[in-house]
Amino acid sequence: MPVNPPELSPPLAVPGFNVGTASCGVKSPNLIGKRQDVTLIVADVDCHAAGVFTNNRFRAACVRHGESTLATHAESVRAIVANAGNANAGLGKMETVWARELIECGANAAGVSADNVLSASTGVIGTPFPIERIRSGMHEASASLAPDNWQAAANAIRTTDTFAKWSSAQVNIDGHNYTLTGISKGSGMIHPNMATMLAFVATDAPIAATELQAMLKRVANRSFNCISVDGDTSTNDTLYVLSSGIGLGHAPLADTSLFEQALTELCIELAQLIVRDGEGVSKFVTIEVNGAASENDARTVGRAIAVSPLVKTAFAGSDANWGRILSAVGNSGVAIDTNSITLSADDVLMFENGNLHPDYKDDLGMAVFAQPEFTITLDLGMGEESATVWTGDLTSEYITINAEYRT
Repeated sequence: MPVNPPELSPPLAVPGFNVGTASCGVKSPNLIGKRQDVTLIVADVDCHAAGVFTNNRFRAACVRHGESTLATHAESVRAIVANAGNANAGLGKMETVWARELIECGANAAGVSADNVLSASTGVIGTPFPIERIRSGMHEASASLAPDNWQAAANAIRTTDTFAKWSSAQVNIDGHNYTLTGISKGSGMIHPNMATMLAFVATDAPIAATELQAMLKRVANRSFNCISVDGDTSTNDTLYVLSSGIGLGHAPLADTSLFEQALTELCIELAQLIVRDGEGVSKFVTIEVNGAASENDARTVGRAIAVSPLVKTAFAGSDANWGRILSAVGNSGVAIDTNSITLSADDVLMFENGNLHPDYKDDLGMAVFAQPEFTITLDLGMGEESATVWTGDLTSEYITINAEYRT
């Protein structure tokens, strides 16, 4: 069951974009007509685009193609086509053929050139890609294109997710309101070195393509790069942002700081939704690392705690085993002074300046760890930088879900 999922307001339409979905039976022909599993995001104008991708070296063809398209057409992207249920990865030469055919299907449905289309796939690795079923059903996606179809798209990119994930925001810059809407999917294989399983954001804010790419890397580092469910990075992780603004006639923003702040907050919400819906997760844990020599050090320490099986199982058992947390800090590879570390769980001070706090009692920590949502705060005493990471616990349900994933 998801942990305290928020009630999401309806996603906002974004000027210059239409969204459609189709039921193609990507995972199985038995699912045709039962669930939507193909998404088509189409821009009315040439968009500036940016993307970040998995660092897994066993990279799916859609990732390789996306990088190539952004290298040559980052100022003229017109569509994204995505499927759930099959990763089209681990299939040798054929995955490249099928990835190109998926793009051509999306381009035909959108009425644009295949050179201006990005793609993404998610699902089972190593299973032949059902391109014929997608080709047969793609007309549904083009027929359903509409500005307000983002919620349907968020549902169509799900795999083991228990709920659809989206977020919208509006930001006023120089007297003009700009809209951002994003969707994401992910529940397992979440320990990104770039982004998450899949996430797509559209905006009408006019951002230059080169600036958008640099900005997206910063945003990903503060959002999708700060979550972990199980320590695994997928072959297909992809985050795309499309900006229709310049194509709609807006001049490029001279100051993009307000837009970057809005994009960061939106991506943080999408990333947190993924952790709340993590496979087998029963607790949502915020890890705040302060007093680091650099932001990267703080993030590295936070991720070391978030990925530790011993820490995560302690979370699951409501066991305030602070020693496991400190051990994970020591395993992070970041230089530390053990005599400078302070550790708290919510408002319970457990460890201070290298020693167990004299007033700490295990029942106080256990009460915090028994909550469905709590915060671990760590001060390294090494500097002024900080970072926040979001994670969950590791329960037996995670094993059940993944043991039965293909059956």
